[in-house]
Amino acid sequence: MLADSRNLTPGRVAQVLFGLDPDRDERAPQLCAETLLTLAQNRYRAPTSSDELRSPKRQRFALRSLALATNFLAGREGRAGEDNMTPHLYGKQLASGSDVRNSANLALAQSALQGLVDPDTQRGQPGAWLLRPFHESLLWYDARKAPSRPDWTVRKVYMRGSGITLARLLLAPNAPEAAEQGARAVSAIQEALTGPSPLADISRRLESALQTGEPYTKTPDTEDDERAAWERGQDELLQPLAASLCRHAEGVMCQGGASGPAKLWQLRTILALDLAVHALRVAWDATSTPEEDRFLLLSFGGGPRAQDRVRQRSEESYRRARIRLNEATVSTVARIMRQLVEKKTVAWDQEFEKRSKLDQDKSEDGLLHQLTKLSARSSDDEYLRLARTSVESANYGRAEDGFRVLLESVGLVAGTRYRYLTATPDLLAALVGALSSRMPMPSNEFFAAVRQEWGLVINQESATSTSLRGQVDGAGLERNARRAERLMSEAGLALSLSDRTTVVGERAQRRSK
Repeated sequence: MLADSRNLTPGRVAQVLFGLDPDRDERAPQLCAETLLTLAQNRYRAPTSSDELRSPKRQRFALRSLALATNFLAGREGRAGEDNMTPHLYGKQLASGSDVRNSANLALAQSALQGLVDPDTQRGQPGAWLLRPFHESLLWYDARKAPSRPDWTVRKVYMRGSGITLARLLLAPNAPEAAEQGARAVSAIQEALTGPSPLADISRRLESALQTGEPYTKTPDTEDDERAAWERGQDELLQPLAASLCRHAEGVMCQGGASGPAKLWQLRTILALDLAVHALRVAWDATSTPEEDRFLLLSFGGGPRAQDRVRQRSEESYRRARIRLNEATVSTVARIMRQLVEKKTVAWDQEFEKRSKLDQDKSEDGLLHQLTKLSARSSDDEYLRLARTSVESANYGRAEDGFRVLLESVGLVAGTRYRYLTATPDLLAALVGALSSRMPMPSNEFFAAVRQEWGLVINQESATSTSLRGQVDGAGLERNARRAERLMSEAGLALSLSDRTTVVGERAQRRSK
């Protein structure tokens, strides 16, 4: 395909840089759902090859009709059940919460399911709405209704393939230790997703009324881009992500004191956080960022911004992270440009995305004409100049935007005009869960572990090895840490003792069998 041969499209550049292609539409709910669907559809085992991979595109149109009060079977002909009811009429009755033949209390079931809708997905058409990760039978893929047709079909809306890659990293990482941790994590995920549940029984009954083998009941064939997403999981560039992902997922899913749904909710957060941190760490490496600048500062202040130095520096750390992602993209574009020049005579108009301005501007002063003057002897500065112009003229910001929306969707970004980094109780619970094998621990050790695992700085001790030295008052950072401890205590994640020591994670610690 022509698209595959273009070396300077935004997607191709992102894959070369990060090992995958983060997308601004793929937030934490979609990333988690696609990962869990890939695991479930493949029976929680890695297929022997990408040819054996089963697509995550599960439909569940009967269940969706009830849960989302929308007829996902509209326009479908055939038979639903043992009478003359068509799928269209079946979906219509489910959407209204009306009882159908041999059923009772569907309105009550509808109310229960609507309480599980993930509010972070309620944008656009209902086909993109998801339930919270609760049970395997309640998972489904994106769907969309064509403007000129009444029927819904499963297709990419906000799920873009990253979840397939993450599933591969959990099922088949390269390192033996990661493989052991991933296997324990996947086993615990399967147990949490397949346990007995009244809602699972409802789901099975609703779907069983539809004829099998129909376009609206069977899983579509696996597509080439899904196989490619699976194969990307063996890339060496992604193995550091695989190690952290398996370690953190095993921590979340094997912790003590948390229910299955609570663990799955934390897993939703960890998948997105680890992917975002992976992208940032790759960008730090690509831009040779000094070690002292490799951090994200979390602010837990509640006072006026003008007097809150910690918040101001948190804003700056977030801004710099996004700049590093952009600069990493520029340097990668420059590197690919040089590789193309060194290999052959380049048809530059065939290397960029078709719809970009670069592809259209062929004037003598345009970028395409300037690119033809490049040679193997051209300076690095010249390559970087043309790469920067390319990035500014085309849609290369998806990776940076993907980083932003991942952080936003896990509760790490706050503020409106001035965006800064913080942590909600849900995010803190996920961090505690991911470190369950080391729980309980004093709060200062927890803050040190969070700094080591995700580059997050909260207290003064964690800031001593960063460029925050001399920029933020130590007392301000300690007040920040005390507010974080208080938030964790109020959320039941930590216990404040009489000697002012705070112990984190007693509920998350492993239970001996």
